[in-house]
Amino acid sequence: MENEKVWDFTTIDTFKKCRKYYYWRMVRHLTTKTQSPALLFGSAIHEALDVYYVDGIDKALAKFRETYQNREGDELRTVENGAKLLETYARVYQHEPFKVLGKPEVGFVFPLTEDIMWGGRMDLPVEWDGMLWIMEHKTASRLDANYFKQFALDAQVTSYCVGAEAFFNRKCAGCIINALEPWKELKRPTEKSKKPEDHFLRNPIMRPQMLKDRFKLNVQRIIRDIKWCEDAEEWYEVEKKDVCFSYNYDCPFRTLCEYGEDERVIERDYIIEPWEPYKNVEVVNDEA
Repeated sequence: MENEKVWDFTTIDTFKKCRKYYYWRMVRHLTTKTQSPALLFGSAIHEALDVYYVDGIDKALAKFRETYQNREGDELRTVENGAKLLETYARVYQHEPFKVLGKPEVGFVFPLTEDIMWGGRMDLPVEWDGMLWIMEHKTASRLDANYFKQFALDAQVTSYCVGAEAFFNRKCAGCIINALEPWKELKRPTEKSKKPEDHFLRNPIMRPQMLKDRFKLNVQRIIRDIKWCEDAEEWYEVEKKDVCFSYNYDCPFRTLCEYGEDERVIERDYIIEPWEPYKNVEVVNDEA
């Protein structure tokens, strides 16, 4: 498998989002020199939760403080608020209803079809009431009951289930979305104000076999289209407002799409970083 391309959800989702975005990220291997505070904060909380489920809250807090730094102008996503979020999480979920299977962030590669190697990582595989689930950690700036509707047909959730079934060789019921909402202390709280424990919600998202089979078929279709674009060297911009500007942030490649492929701008604003997250992970069910 050494020279075989490994496909994954990030790769195909990038192409579905915008073919030009795919070109910049996956063909030119560009990524910005800076990242948004929300992404950095979410990643640090994620890493801390990985530590929490292995070594406990004290080491999780130490990992968070080691990983994350305050960003100027962001009074919500601070080291203090992140630590408070983790400490409250440990109190709210001190008695978990599931058993952790193995370690967090399990990486895998397996043959999705005869000619497609598929890779992924599972946040936290767990067994709940005798069933295999994948716990998926999410940080959300606004958390309510509507938050979970976005995952009803989400291909990433389906991808986790398909990968878990290949890795554990057993049926996976679905994903448990584990949502955490950071907060600032209110100067004048009222009876309607959220309590600390109200900033955490979980919701199980099940995946029937039909959706898993459809996911595998759609992956083949998307990869077919990617290969056509590669052969034709044709990558066009989607030019869609919720892609070019989403979650209050510009697309990281907006300048290049607006003013052209200027190598001076690329050298100034970007670094070369190939997307290769599965180079050193376990290959499962590999018959090659």
